[in-house]
Amino acid sequence: MVCIVQKFGGTSVATLERIKSVADIIAHTYKNGQRVVAVVSAMAGVTNRFIGYVHSLNAYEGDPEYDQVVSSGELITAGLLAIALKNLGIMAKSYSSWQVPILTDSNYGHAIIRKVDPGNLQMDIATGIIPVICGFQGINSENRITTFGRGGSDLTAVAIAAAIDASLCEIYSDVDGVYTVDPNLCSEAKRIDEINYYEMLEMASQGAKILQEQSVDYAMKRNVVIRVASSFVQSVGTIISAKMSSKDFRGFAVTPSLSQIRVLHNESANSVIDILEKRLIKAEIVEQEEPSRIDILLDKKKTAIALNMLKSCPFVKSARQIVARKTLSRISIIGSSVSPKTGKILVEVLKSKKIEVFGLSIINYRANLIVSSDKLLEAIALLHRHCGLEK
Repeated sequence: MVCIVQKFGGTSVATLERIKSVADIIAHTYKNGQRVVAVVSAMAGVTNRFIGYVHSLNAYEGDPEYDQVVSSGELITAGLLAIALKNLGIMAKSYSSWQVPILTDSNYGHAIIRKVDPGNLQMDIATGIIPVICGFQGINSENRITTFGRGGSDLTAVAIAAAIDASLCEIYSDVDGVYTVDPNLCSEAKRIDEINYYEMLEMASQGAKILQEQSVDYAMKRNVVIRVASSFVQSVGTIISAKMSSKDFRGFAVTPSLSQIRVLHNESANSVIDILEKRLIKAEIVEQEEPSRIDILLDKKKTAIALNMLKSCPFVKSARQIVARKTLSRISIIGSSVSPKTGKILVEVLKSKKIEVFGLSIINYRANLIVSSDKLLEAIALLHRHCGLEK
């Protein structure tokens, strides 16, 4: 059966009035002849509040009770949206993860989806009922609630779309698509009409907050077409698919504030980085003066969890945060033309304007440049124009 999945983020369902507006969007799609499945996040701020509660009681990711608490906001949103749809004369039913079910492993806080059984959803869809599904959560073999990490409702929506063979997965938030760079950092940022999975995956992996990284990877592996759009204004949004781009550069992802950790270890530097990336912590090696010591840069918000992870590794002798002389930021430039040669050219572009580059790495479709944070905005504007992204 032809069906569309529509996912609504926290800002889209932040109040009862916003939930009513979301119900209108779904009703419009439904009344135009499309069968719809809705996926919802918790109301804006709710999950953060619940995380604060569990942290105050010394519970963190990895604890099953952490997932039980922080996943509860979606239950409220799903129920409220189902009620709002019924008030419009549309049959709707709220679903938690176990009622679908969405089956996962037991990696609490960052669970991996093993299977989505679409049978219950398909029966409702066939009879004209709109399922309203809690995002962000699954259930493991022990019948315990698991969660998918921040932005995990994106993953829920893509997984549901794949399971029911939906024609499209729409991700609604407060932005009207994917931009070449965060518009708050560059006034010349442009909305991208189309972007392929590989480019979007690189942008998401380096901190672009439009889509959760795992959701893009899941969509790519199962060929789920995504449209990113706004629930606040009408726009065509951005289509994410397998279609390859004809542009050399597609966009930037920016990590504006990095912390530095020094690690002494008795294995390879790659082993240290692998440990962090298993928990989706992106790190950059900035120097390696001796085989058993590395300095790494990572998002300042991830410092505490990274230190805890590294200190618990048997091959790590010590790990500590060090105070850098300068606050550094990372600009990740994504595009099909990224290569060691273009990376060197980008460095020279910055150096021509007396902007020092403290590090350069080329990985797949991405060039990472490390610059001083006080030069970040100037560097973004300069590189954005050099790459022709303002056109």
